[in-house]
This record gives sequence, structure tokens and C-alpha cells, in this order.
Amino acid sequence: MSAKRAADAVGTSFWVGRSIRPLRRLLSLSYDEASFERRGFVEIDPTKRLALEATGHAFIGGYNAALTADHLDDALQHVDTVTPSRRGFAVEGAAMGFAIADALPLQKPNLPHFLRSFEREFSYLTHVGTGWALARVPWRRRQILAQLDPVHYWLAYDGLGFHDTYFYHLRVLAGWSRQRTSYISRVYDQGVGRALWFASGGSVAATTRLIASFPSQRQSDLWSGLGLAMAYAGPADEGDIADALENAGDCKSRFAQGVAFACEARALARHIPAQTDLAARNVSGASAEALSALVRDVRRNLPPAGADTPLYEIWQRQVAAAITPMLEQRS
Repeated sequence: MSAKRAADAVGTSFWVGRSIRPLRRLLSLSYDEASFERRGFVEIDPTKRLALEATGHAFIGGYNAALTADHLDDALQHVDTVTPSRRGFAVEGAAMGFAIADALPLQKPNLPHFLRSFEREFSYLTHVGTGWALARVPWRRRQILAQLDPVHYWLAYDGLGFHDTYFYHLRVLAGWSRQRTSYISRVYDQGVGRALWFASGGSVAATTRLIASFPSQRQSDLWSGLGLAMAYAGPADEGDIADALENAGDCKSRFAQGVAFACEARALARHIPAQTDLAARNVSGASAEALSALVRDVRRNLPPAGADTPLYEIWQRQVAAAITPMLEQRS
């Protein structure tokens, strides 16, 4: 390319970027979107409310940084400034932001590069974050999903379920669901279960009542999502975990599986908060590192693709089965 053509290309890219900046800013989210008042969530414990709102703020910060970034590095630098305990939420938000930004006119795709940048430390969170985008740019579903890992791919539907419950929890509680058929609906419900922890203000009793209001066939996936939310996002103390295990009843192993997946997500990022390790020890008697190793070992030994049952479901089932004896020993 000649020097003149190179300069012209840079100039065109610059002016295209400037021309859609107002649109990108229009699509950004206010930090008020994470407030309990705005969401209509129940406040039971002010300390938990502040922690859950801070989680939302980290997500929104990552989302806005990616959505308005002129270069991929701008968002990566923002993520690096977020405290390790909340960095995963910023990554999740940035994945949503890039997935939406890539749908805008004349944009150079950044999502594939972003996914590669965090595939070792935050693969779960990036996949969940793309799921939020499925709700905002549904016409891009095929293009977004095509970029994802064939096993972690299902986490996008988990993110979609979280998005819908976080923004429309009253509709979800009234029976509305964006996904009603096939295995997709089950992973969607795991995202619903995670978001119910936020909607109930971090109260185990309130979340249990909400889960009980759903049809029985959906409750095991809701409990799986709750286990992940309590162990990853928190805040949850020893009494919270004990109460959740008791309330889960026949869904205990799925709740524990959610806790184990949270441990793996935290271990991959090389930062395991005390609350995650506490959840692991109270569920299984083992450390978060040990549960992470269990999850990783099962993942490595999954059968070849092609079975009727999705590998993601096989992965979850086998982790739940491996933790069940630990639960029984502690009961």
C-alpha cells in the first residue's frame, strides 16, 4: 500500500470512528442501572446491597469502556485498573460491549481479539458477557455464537438468562422466558438463578422463595445458578451457604456444582476471594483450589463431541456426581 493510500485508510477509519461516537455513547449504560431502586430489587441487608451494586458498577464500567473504545487496548487498560475481586465482572461487561459495538455500521470487529485476550483467565466470563449482547442485538446471534468455544458456548445463554432477569425480573417471575424449548432453556435458567440472588438482595430465604415459585422441572438449574452466584459474586457467609444447602433439598448437588464452577472461574483468574473458598469448604469440605481442580479434570476427560447430550451438560452432571459423596459425608 502506498503512503498516500495508507494515510487515506487511517483518515477514513478515524472519521468513521468519530461519526458513530454519538451512537456508541447513546448505547452506553448509566451506573444508576445497577442501583436497587432502579432495578426494583429487595433490600434486606444494606451491606449486601452495596456489594451487589458494586458488582453491577464493575460490569457497567467494562461495558462502557468497550462500547466507546477507539482501540481494543483502551478497554484492556480499563479492565486492568479494576480490583481483582471485581475484574471478572468488568471483563464480562466488556465482552457485551464489544459484541454490540461490532454490530454497528463500518466497525472493525474487536470481539474475536478480546475473547483471545482473556481466553486463559476469563473464558467463562467473556462467554457469559456475549450472552448479554444476544438480548440487545438479537440479529447478531449467529455471528456472536460462531466465535465461541464449542463447550463454553452454552454460557452465552446463561448470560442471556441473567440479563433478562436483571432487567426484567418481574416479568421473569410472572412466567416470561425468552427461551422455552431445548437445552438452551435449561442453561438460560441457570442465568436466571444467578440473577435471582441480586433481585432478592442477597437473601437466601428470599431467593429460596423465588425459586420455589418456578415449576419444579426448572428448579435444579435455578439452584445451580444460585450456587455459582453466591460463591463467585457473593457476599455469602457460612450461615448463608448452610441455609442454601438445607433449602436446596434434592437440588443440593446442582447447587454444589454451581459453587464448584465458581471456584474454577476464580482459580483461572488467579484470585480466589475468601468468600469463594468458604463456600467451597462448607459445601464439600475441600478448598476452592481442590474443587477447581475437580472441575478442570472432568473438563479434560469429557467424551468426544457428537453425543446427543451437550458436553456442557455432561460436564455439569459429572461434577455434581463427583461432589455428591462429599455432600453426603458432611450431612
